[in-house]
Amino acid sequence: MVVNGHESALNILVVEDNRGDFLLINDYLNESLPECRVTGAKTFEEAREQLMSGEFNIVLLDLTLPDKSGKELVREISRLVTTAPVIVLTGFSDKEFGPKAIQLGAADYVQKEDLTPSYLLKSITYNLERKKITAQLQKSEKNYRDLFSLSPIPMWVYDIETLRFLQVNVAAVNHYGYSESEFLGMTLKDIRPESEIPRLMKSIKFLMNKKDWRGK
Repeated sequence: MVVNGHESALNILVVEDNRGDFLLINDYLNESLPECRVTGAKTFEEAREQLMSGEFNIVLLDLTLPDKSGKELVREISRLVTTAPVIVLTGFSDKEFGPKAIQLGAADYVQKEDLTPSYLLKSITYNLERKKITAQLQKSEKNYRDLFSLSPIPMWVYDIETLRFLQVNVAAVNHYGYSESEFLGMTLKDIRPESEIPRLMKSIKFLMNKKDWRGK
């Protein structure tokens, strides 16, 4: 079985202090992902050591541990995990905590009473795929920023209503002789010859009058 490009050879950290729950989760994982490698941690400190010394594709996190719990636990684990989704598993039926867990960095929030092998597999598959897409978007955004910043052609981003510069690249700074901070205090009209201003304003007016420019 292929999950997010892995042939089920996923490294999964299960942070759970209840042995019965750990064995149940382990059985579910072995049933749905028979080739996965499961590592257990009973406390936050054990989880921290595991995350510092190894790489994991998924972290399954119990919400209550002997040395840390709740918001603080989710927040700290999310800080330690930089590439893997954190799926919170809890025995409490606090539905309001779900959105809070996501805000704190968790990828998903699942109540243990709802857990089945197929449910767990769906959550893992979905969150791995979402993590992959997010990483691709971040890479694309970085490539765009690099293309903009390192382009030999003067480029800028400006506010279409005020014409103020919002961002300029190195080539624009070198070509026009203004520093970046000076550019950000100027407008597009400041670098255009006086004779071109009427044509510039006509073009801006045309853009602003386009029916869909504000998303209408």
